[in-house]
Amino acid sequence: MENPFSLPGRRILVTGASSGIGRECCVRIAAMGGTVVATGRSEERLGQTLGLLAGLGHLSIAGDLWELVTSGRMAAFLPELDGVVHCAGITKIVPVKLLNEATVRDIMRTNYESPVLLTQQLLKHRRLRAGASVVFIASVAARIANKGNSVYAGSKGALCAFARVLALEVAPQKIRVNTLCPGLVRTAFTAADGPISGSMLVEYEKLYPLGFGEAADVANGALYFLSDASRWLTGSELLMDGGLTIA
Repeated sequence: MENPFSLPGRRILVTGASSGIGRECCVRIAAMGGTVVATGRSEERLGQTLGLLAGLGHLSIAGDLWELVTSGRMAAFLPELDGVVHCAGITKIVPVKLLNEATVRDIMRTNYESPVLLTQQLLKHRRLRAGASVVFIASVAARIANKGNSVYAGSKGALCAFARVLALEVAPQKIRVNTLCPGLVRTAFTAADGPISGSMLVEYEKLYPLGFGEAADVANGALYFLSDASRWLTGSELLMDGGLTIA
């Protein structure tokens, strides 16, 4: 019996591929026989990602995602795709009363506008094959509130709403659109020198019945949505939060 999670002969674009969840997505896509097109800001770190991938034919495109999208360079460089995983994202912990225009703009451009406009270009230039799968990495923050997280939560909530509408629009081409909403996972964001203090992380993890996740957990969810194992799913949101929202 053929493995429904395998991706032989499929080319997948992964944004934010130079680290964290994006890098892990690349590794697992390649391990399942897929060919990766990796994008990220750092050419050096993208090279490190490519060095971890099984198989041949993988590509990388280095640059700021917003600039690549608005300049049209992304669509011009890309071959036809069987899937996309939108992993690029940023966050800043800022109380609402301390927000400024630059902070709001930076977060919304990276987390919402860039994946939206990239997807629009892929459709306009017919870079997504019939039957392709589009996966957005959102966040549990789209559903629950944490102080200082307003703009990040708003960007991810908007992404979830966009994905549902997109799923309806592209269904005639058998293109599927789904969203992953992970809780906190162990990445640079939760590292000792990250934006959240060690004592706060200890308290946060107590809220997770299964503890924090790993980047691999989210990558496995993305792999599911990219593969034929989820061929009858579109417009869905998979909540991956270690039990955070059970109660």
